[in-house]
Amino acid sequence: MAGSIQQIQQELTALETAIAQLAQEFEKVYQNYLTVLGQAINKQLVLACYHLCTHGYPESFLQLSFSQRQKFQQEIRQLSTEAQTELLTLLSPVESLQQSEHRLELALNEESQPSEEQQPTGSAQSEALNRLQFILQPSRPQTPPERLIAWQEKIESAISHLLSQLSRDTNFRIQKFNIFAPKLPEAILEAASQSEAAAETVAGPPNLLNIMIETEDAEEPQSASITRLMTVHLRLSEIEFADATLMAQRHQIRHLSGQLSQFKHDYQKKQREKAVLEAESAWRSSWFDPES
Repeated sequence: MAGSIQQIQQELTALETAIAQLAQEFEKVYQNYLTVLGQAINKQLVLACYHLCTHGYPESFLQLSFSQRQKFQQEIRQLSTEAQTELLTLLSPVESLQQSEHRLELALNEESQPSEEQQPTGSAQSEALNRLQFILQPSRPQTPPERLIAWQEKIESAISHLLSQLSRDTNFRIQKFNIFAPKLPEAILEAASQSEAAAETVAGPPNLLNIMIETEDAEEPQSASITRLMTVHLRLSEIEFADATLMAQRHQIRHLSGQLSQFKHDYQKKQREKAVLEAESAWRSSWFDPES
């Protein structure tokens, strides 16, 4: 029995080694992917703004002076440059997840045992509680494959957030230069940047959102009109589709994700087998029959 447990442990160790190698491949692929993605975002953002200004609101754009047009274009390029820089900061070593968890546990232990000279303040207690909730939450990664999955999910979530934020900032720049209809509610721009479900959508060019919104006249609340609004709405799927190199990188990520999914299944299976054998051994070691 001990030999079987030892064999399973060896298999688990081999899986951990394979997962560590897979993590290195993930880091390399994501490094390339994020670099190419930044370049693709720059191109698609400029194209989206070009179409919006020349086909969506040509009259408003023509009302801008030459210097205003240059200033607007400069601010759009600046937003894109900042997004490219931020993308590259998303990539951190996979091991940092486990290290950060360990640091949180140490910090929590220190704060849970304050000295008499230094009692924790209310904010410190609140921060400690937040860390405790993070540590004890059910979704906290426990195994090597789970840590790698969490690392990947963190990157993908950050990319999605960055695109939403960039769309929002771009739309507010467009509003700042009065290319949109005047006095357009900020809530409409927020909704357009975050989700296509905010209003009825109309098919249009990539990374732009055509929506039909119902507006009311402040002086005549009973009267309402339908207004067409075109806003920038960057979509990762459309950005990838327009760039063959970026799409190839995404295919590599999907391939690695498939391997990771299989490793997770195998790892959990071996953990279960080991737990069963250890439980059986523990039962027999503690069993006492008074009649024997």
